[in-house]
Amino acid sequence: MPQSDDQLVSAALQGRQQAFAELVQRYQRPVFGLIVRLVGRPEVAAELAQDTFLKAFRRLDSFDRRRSLSAWLLRIAHNTTVDALRRKEHRMDQWSEGAADARSLVSPAPGPDRQVENRLLLDDLASAMVRLRPEHRLALVLRVQDGRSYEQIAYVMGVTEGTAKSFVHRARRTLAEEMRRAGWGAATGGSGARNTN
Repeated sequence: MPQSDDQLVSAALQGRQQAFAELVQRYQRPVFGLIVRLVGRPEVAAELAQDTFLKAFRRLDSFDRRRSLSAWLLRIAHNTTVDALRRKEHRMDQWSEGAADARSLVSPAPGPDRQVENRLLLDDLASAMVRLRPEHRLALVLRVQDGRSYEQIAYVMGVTEGTAKSFVHRARRTLAEEMRRAGWGAATGGSGARNTN
């Protein structure tokens, strides 16, 4: 039976390196995913993810066990990345994961016509996501794709819960505007189809 996060944290604090390695294995994907959404470059994200886990290992004794370990790790990842960007170690590139993240927002549809339309929708959605402010984009992805609560988003991003809600609201509003500009929306007959006129 797999050990809980709390059991693994306890074991790691007692010096069992394998326990922390198991935590890394458990959370490397969400940590990497968050970072790549901020920097847009997988090779940079991999380096910053390593820094994140190193910091987490060094600070493990300060982890508040009443909180979610994943949210704590994502907060360290967020802060590590923002610090690196502020120091200009890494340039903020276009968001390369746009299409992959956009796919989670569109339901698959059968039939070739719908598949083509969905592909166009994904491309336009990915382009619109790139144009969002980074903090708005991250808050939206944490909310919609990762299913995080506003409280968790606030904790991860180091902002108030009200600010987290505002980021998500603004991201949705901006996305809707961008998608309307790209020809999607109510003006297309209510079907959601792209207006190609």
